[in-house]
Amino acid sequence: MSPQRVLFSPVTRLSGLLSAQVILEGGRVVDAFVCSPLFRGFEAILRDRAVTDAVYLTQRVCGICSLAHGATASYLLDELYDHEISENAQLLRNIMYGADFLQNHLRHFYLFSLPDFVQMPERPPFLRQNLTDARFDEGTTARLVAHYGEAIGAAQKSHRILALFGGKAPHQHSFVHGGVSVAPTADKVAQACALLQDIERFIETCLLPDTALIAKTYGDYFFIGQTPMRLLSFGLFRFGPRNERFLWKGGAMTEQGMAEPRSEWIREETAHSWFRTEKGELAPDPDKPGGYSFVKTVRYAGEPFEVGPLARMRINGFYDGGTSTMDRICARSLEMARIARLMGEWLRRLVPGEPPIAQKKTPVKGQVTAITDAMRGVLLHRAEVEAERVVRYDIITPTVWNFSPKDGQGRRGPVESALVGTEIGRPDSLFTILGRIIRAYDPCLACATHVVDRKKDAAAFRFSELPLQ
Repeated sequence: MSPQRVLFSPVTRLSGLLSAQVILEGGRVVDAFVCSPLFRGFEAILRDRAVTDAVYLTQRVCGICSLAHGATASYLLDELYDHEISENAQLLRNIMYGADFLQNHLRHFYLFSLPDFVQMPERPPFLRQNLTDARFDEGTTARLVAHYGEAIGAAQKSHRILALFGGKAPHQHSFVHGGVSVAPTADKVAQACALLQDIERFIETCLLPDTALIAKTYGDYFFIGQTPMRLLSFGLFRFGPRNERFLWKGGAMTEQGMAEPRSEWIREETAHSWFRTEKGELAPDPDKPGGYSFVKTVRYAGEPFEVGPLARMRINGFYDGGTSTMDRICARSLEMARIARLMGEWLRRLVPGEPPIAQKKTPVKGQVTAITDAMRGVLLHRAEVEAERVVRYDIITPTVWNFSPKDGQGRRGPVESALVGTEIGRPDSLFTILGRIIRAYDPCLACATHVVDRKKDAAAFRFSELPLQ
């Protein structure tokens, strides 16, 4: 039987635009290409801006996890200006960051992932649901659908915690270089504690039992979407006066063991990305031969590495599972419960008082790299600065790690690797299975300006030009 080329486009229930093409032989995926037709132009937008604008501008990279960019830009500026961060400021920063993690993870599990496993009611926004493998009885289905609605309220409460201390959500205004510009008053702390109690109650009584139920009912997905053991984290939740201490450690985990992560081992390339080099700079080129995505290819020590909750939980010893689709779902839920508990501890340690912020005015460096974990994995900001203005700014988002196209040697990124080898038992289940594998990574491609070629649709992905491998 000759290979069959199948296009899955658009992949829905995620942030941004994503398409995937798979090559089938005998009902098995033998190759895969994942594509984002979104061009992220924020590096160019930041050029020649005041470097302190990075905290605000980079948050517009993404609306669902904006604080991650604001936090990373703040860490970058802290080092650039040699700030000393107080303990109260670090507690406030991490409370806000934790709240943003919770709203993101809650929405991913219920709004994005749950319809992959549960037959939703035939009413908006669930019309024409394409689920060919629903395994729950009527009563269980009704309960899970009810939790879907309740999760929206829990995510909203997470955003309310962030807004209490950040001024607004998304795109907060107080987690800035030098500390936090909002005062942690006693009434705000009390409100945050009450909101967090409700969120924790939902996590314990709904989210964790629902995760266990899906893992049991769809246990075969512990053997679907498996990838090589290459997991990477650079640590999460900074403490210390120079942001030097991570509460959750980083690491590079392989079958050979664990090693300390090193940012200098990170490299980007564009062999199959829609970019060309022009006067030493990368320029978008949606007509580039062999290109099939605006996502760049990122490698660590020359190898593709997976990032995200599964990597963090495995590296820190909080989860002892594999590298499958269901492992990714379970790890994210367990991470949520841990973060909620940590936020309660941090709120109790906060000392009400004035805004804990102290900003210096003179940079002490010209080049700085800040790297931390975000909701979906490793997030890097790098800046070259002259006279406090940006000469060059580079951002590597978690989705770039996981949704990398093939490199120059033809090696697949994590998502493409997860798709390859998948057995499709019934033809009508193809998109259900592929969707479950892809969405378990919590893809976020909405970090961009959308490029449209009006003469010929560049988003039609000239996949047909790619070789069958």
